[in-house]
Amino acid sequence: MIADAVFEGGGMRALAHIGALAVAEERGYRWYRLAGTSAGAMIAALVAAGYSAAELHAIMGAIDYRRFADEATDDHLHLHQVSRLLFKLGLHAGTYLEHFVRELLLARGLRTFGDLRLPFETVAASDPPAYRLTVIAADISRRRLLCLPQDLHSERAGYGLDPDQLDIARAVRMSASIPFFYVPVILQRPDGGLSYIVDGGLVSDFPLFALAPVDGQQARPLLGFRLCENDGAEDQDGGHGEDGQDLSRAPALLPPGNLIAFSQALLATMLSAHDRLVLEQRTRGAEAIRTISIPVGSIGATRFDLSRDEIEALYQQGRTAAERFFAGPDPGQAGSAAMP
Repeated sequence: MIADAVFEGGGMRALAHIGALAVAEERGYRWYRLAGTSAGAMIAALVAAGYSAAELHAIMGAIDYRRFADEATDDHLHLHQVSRLLFKLGLHAGTYLEHFVRELLLARGLRTFGDLRLPFETVAASDPPAYRLTVIAADISRRRLLCLPQDLHSERAGYGLDPDQLDIARAVRMSASIPFFYVPVILQRPDGGLSYIVDGGLVSDFPLFALAPVDGQQARPLLGFRLCENDGAEDQDGGHGEDGQDLSRAPALLPPGNLIAFSQALLATMLSAHDRLVLEQRTRGAEAIRTISIPVGSIGATRFDLSRDEIEALYQQGRTAAERFFAGPDPGQAGSAAMP
């Protein structure tokens, strides 16, 4: 069964996607086109490279996630961190994140998006884009959403770069450049200007639009993998859980004086209405997008000190959410659609 998949960003919480993927693959799903934002872009890139959910589970269970911060941090910023934040606009270089993704891709013989280009004869005009993978980033210099790699060459974007030559790991690093936490990636434009590229979550954390067909006719089933703080019922009932609780009144999750957490909360607030609108517009169409909502609690995106038990719990939450999804009231639509 061939399907497309979109993965929401969420930092460490995105590990839950792997558990949901595992259940889908056990039910026979294989993936054609993939898209994602931030940590969701990393998952999408590795799946596009051919890694199975079982392989990703083993890999992610063996990582020292503290290395993603490039250096140890605590509640009190050191002088060199303050300097980097002020002059390079981020606390951490993001070097390890990019290296980590690149090594896994090279192990599967992939380096640039040219390695993920679909055969020309298989790409219909109604079924963009021409690559197996699309990642979302934000150009804050030009206040623009970027669909990578294809936007690098478009006349509208004006970057003048060959999409086929874009390093996949570099694109993931762009998409995952959490503002203030990671130093933004800088692109030199043909007009001489500089574009600062940051986390795609600034513009769309759940980029369903990236795989939407031009003519509205979905070539394959499209599964969305979405993260939520509660039991996922808010995706169906307008913001209330199973017991009718108003989720908008949930306790604040911001630790006092935490700039990174404050920034993430701002992004989440801006994005929630935007991505919900896109989801509602798409699900009203003839080809509804099927979304697996995975409850991950209040785990912070940059909680790189998660214990092994907490990491495994995220995986199991993903599995549980997917099992509930496929056992829902219309499992035939979700799991038995006719596929090419």
